[in-house]
Amino acid sequence: MASSLSETPWWEAVDHRPLALRMPWPSLEGKRCLDIGTAAGFWAFEMERRGAADVLATDLATPFARSARNRLEQVREEIGSRVRYEERGVFELEGEFDFAFMGYVLQMVTDPIGALESVRRVSKQLLLLDTVSLPLAFLPSPLARLEARRDGREWFVFNPRGMRKVVELAGWTVEAQTGILREHIPQARTDWRYITGVRSRSCAILARA
Repeated sequence: MASSLSETPWWEAVDHRPLALRMPWPSLEGKRCLDIGTAAGFWAFEMERRGAADVLATDLATPFARSARNRLEQVREEIGSRVRYEERGVFELEGEFDFAFMGYVLQMVTDPIGALESVRRVSKQLLLLDTVSLPLAFLPSPLARLEARRDGREWFVFNPRGMRKVVELAGWTVEAQTGILREHIPQARTDWRYITGVRSRSCAILARA
């Protein structure tokens, strides 16, 4: 596989490369990996770069996902990747995997605990990355905010304690959790929500089944 992977401009809206360096990755050498909600495939290619023997990238059969898949296919050809792709939602997962990555999916489902249980049925380990509510992060309780945007893209957004709690309620054992991580979104420089941190803040959790 080409060595220029980290130089690839993955997605026009978000540069995930700085974020990837701060994630609590386990060793992926020789492992069977699953990328849930892959979009343009950044995290699938990142797992392959880290030594995964096999990576399956999945996403819903939506117009956005299909558009993003065009970018994934382009990058896969450019770098000689062996990442596989299937149209499959988080509640439709099948197979057996050593490791699963789920990025920015939990906030998109109406049943976040059920989604995490679905992943636990097919994978031994999970790295979860999702948006967190910065205002709720200052409160000591595990909490979630009902986002419920008009476009239906987000439902429940947790604070870091709440995110850990739903992972545990789904039967996972948390091995590591980051603090609040800032996403690099070039277009957000003039939006007060991103400048103040109300948006564009994430948290990552590594857990085992």
